[in-house]
Amino acid sequence: MGTKTGSLIVVALVKPALVVMVLGLLLALGVAGRDSRSLAQEGAATPATPVAIDFDQIVAERPAEIVSGACDDPGEPVAALSPLSTSEGEAQGQGTAIEAARSYTSIPIAIDAIFAGQTSVSVALSGDEPGTVIACGEIGGVPSEEGSVVVKLSPRNDSAFTGIAFLAPEDVGVTGVSVFLAGNRTVAETRELAAATPDAALNPLVAPTPTAEPVQIVEVALLEWLIDMDEETRAGQVEFVVINEGAEAHGLVIESGGVVAAELPEPLAPGASSVLSVTLVPGEYVVYCPVGDGEHREEGMETTLSVVP
Repeated sequence: MGTKTGSLIVVALVKPALVVMVLGLLLALGVAGRDSRSLAQEGAATPATPVAIDFDQIVAERPAEIVSGACDDPGEPVAALSPLSTSEGEAQGQGTAIEAARSYTSIPIAIDAIFAGQTSVSVALSGDEPGTVIACGEIGGVPSEEGSVVVKLSPRNDSAFTGIAFLAPEDVGVTGVSVFLAGNRTVAETRELAAATPDAALNPLVAPTPTAEPVQIVEVALLEWLIDMDEETRAGQVEFVVINEGAEAHGLVIESGGVVAAELPEPLAPGASSVLSVTLVPGEYVVYCPVGDGEHREEGMETTLSVVP
């Protein structure tokens, strides 16, 4: 009799606990089923697919500007720059070369004012996508004797575009800004893509009106045993952007009639670059590498430059 009574008491105690556990499981399953159906119905379980950016598209011009702030935290525009573009027509030289787009703008802002604030040079993908920045560089550094500075433009948004921006003082309160930018596509690849997409060219952007006479920019590549540069430029202030692409140290001298017009203060190490600023009058100039007491010049590192009015 005692055993039976004890069994009834145990059963009486166990059954309410079992009921509570079963009800809890059913409630949990019901909530889970409801939540899964809700997620499926609302599409919350399917994340949005990011839109891929076509960096290889043919672009006639790329917008550029100086903005306040750093590249990681850009602010308001400070000055619009002329859009970057490459020359049209038949390509010359090696098809494996990587051609750089370029632009020049004279802005009515003193270079000291640009240095005084936190500013950056920003380049966008295209006129149709001005909000997609492909390269950017903070403005800063040690100015040259003429007050100019060259800064690197690094890729943004995984674009693979790199370049430089060259800023130099002009008239009082005026700064000249030259921007050079290149991706990974060769000249031959660009021409092939352009031929395959003849309607891809965009309408030209309206460039800002220059406020002063542009500074002439001449790119110079030094290598064994060659000086690669344009054969002609206009008279006035000329900025020679010199890059040593060789495996040895090289220098640069610009001379006319036996008189040195400009010279790099010291040879450039392999991979190094510098800017040589000079005011040239019309005439014929000899450009050569003076390293090795004339040995590099004799090896072929000499060319001529015609300066026209």
